[in-house]
Amino acid sequence: MKRIVCLGGGPAGLYAAILLRKARPSARIEVYERNRPDDTFGWGVVFSDRTMDNFRAAEPESHRAITSSFHHWDDIAIHIRGRRFVSGGHGFCGIGRKRLLNVLQERAREVGVQQTFQHEVEDESAFADADLVIAADGANSRTRARHAAVFEPDIEVRKCRYIWLGTTRPFSAFTFAFEPTRHGWFQMHAYQFSKDLSTVIVETREETWKAHGLDRLEPPESVAFCERLFARYLDGHKLQSNAAHLRGSAWLNFGRVLTKRWEMPRIPHIFRSAPAPSWPWRMRLRSRVSPSGPRISNVRPPRITRSAAWKC
Repeated sequence: MKRIVCLGGGPAGLYAAILLRKARPSARIEVYERNRPDDTFGWGVVFSDRTMDNFRAAEPESHRAITSSFHHWDDIAIHIRGRRFVSGGHGFCGIGRKRLLNVLQERAREVGVQQTFQHEVEDESAFADADLVIAADGANSRTRARHAAVFEPDIEVRKCRYIWLGTTRPFSAFTFAFEPTRHGWFQMHAYQFSKDLSTVIVETREETWKAHGLDRLEPPESVAFCERLFARYLDGHKLQSNAAHLRGSAWLNFGRVLTKRWEMPRIPHIFRSAPAPSWPWRMRLRSRVSPSGPRISNVRPPRITRSAAWKC
């Protein structure tokens, strides 16, 4: 293999490029990303201890860089109806999304991966001579859409709504809090991912979201609503939003993405997450980068033997 192209410079595309470069040092490995190097949306990323063990086995250098930047905890705390339940011994770590991207970008440069940013790929015609084109262009993959007849995607927008926020409030445990309202329940899902910042995700059913008029509120008003509702867990700290890139409401729907096929001749499709209906359940899904690695050493044209999925 002489040329391998990754469409998408998120964690999945970068990690695949790093492993491919190490497995095929004579090949030209290229990554094309539509955004700037420091562009990222959301707050932190969570990995289990087992996933970190997988990363160490697959690529020790990037594993060391990630572990030098993460925040680790063992406990899960659940708050409901005025009671707190704690379960220990789980083992998770959090890292900022931007820091994770920077770590992988730096490692990709070290091993000789060529990265191009602010480059929109309209089709794969420019890569006709590539032995392998990896579609790592996200949950709303344009590559998957262009080749829908081959991949046969089954995309379902779920009814729960969530808003992804941040806070300076530190959390000593992976925290789940449930608060009832006159229209239904809201859940807060929070974890610390750096010395100074934590992720806070608030989720509710769509009918509850609408009953509170959140579908008509501007983002700052939604943030204020969540602050009031979960004030007891925030200890005086404010909630923050970095969703200025979103048009309209900052509340999003969960999406379930399946495909009948994950590859076509010369183009495997790797997706950042296994399908799941909500954040709490997604946390049970570990990365498919297994201790044996994603079998990059077994890559042969025109197909990749196993695609890797990145959970974030």
